[in-house]
Amino acid sequence: MSGTDALLALTAALDGAAIPYMVVGSYSSNFYGVPRSTKDADLVLHLPSSGWAQLPGVLPPHIVMEEQMGFEMVTSTRKELLRVKDSLFQIELFHLSNDAHDQSRFERRRFIEIFPGSSVWLPTAEDVIVQKLRWANGAKRPKDFADAVAVLQVQGTALDWSYIEKWCAEHGTLDVLAEAKTEAAPAWED
Repeated sequence: MSGTDALLALTAALDGAAIPYMVVGSYSSNFYGVPRSTKDADLVLHLPSSGWAQLPGVLPPHIVMEEQMGFEMVTSTRKELLRVKDSLFQIELFHLSNDAHDQSRFERRRFIEIFPGSSVWLPTAEDVIVQKLRWANGAKRPKDFADAVAVLQVQGTALDWSYIEKWCAEHGTLDVLAEAKTEAAPAWED
């Protein structure tokens, strides 16, 4: 089973169980920007504390939840790790946090067809950029900066710049946004 097949099986199970989620990370930046390969998928779930204990019963049979939970390093958000049987592909499930931007991007999410016949909940392009720049700055991961630039290149003039700038100011990433815009701008001139 491919990673994308595992992700789609998981999102179908979450939709069937009425568990609110959104697909973030490389799958969301691939949708809005320039696709790149990935070995994992990231989702944000909105579940009460008691709901996490029931989650393993919702998972497709080829996806297993690890017993040990962890924390995401930039926002200290709790996360759970899922393993796809007979695969190196893994899925990280992040708890929806009380972080103001996490709440905003979850409220703004959209149900979008990302593959023919397959729709999932995704953050907006603006929220992908804001979060990728936050990670690029906080975790010092070049691939997050490159993902933000790719989304800027593809989405460019259609973006809500005031929204992006508001959150980048809040996160202290306006300088990183300026750098990303400079790198992306030649794509808008074509």
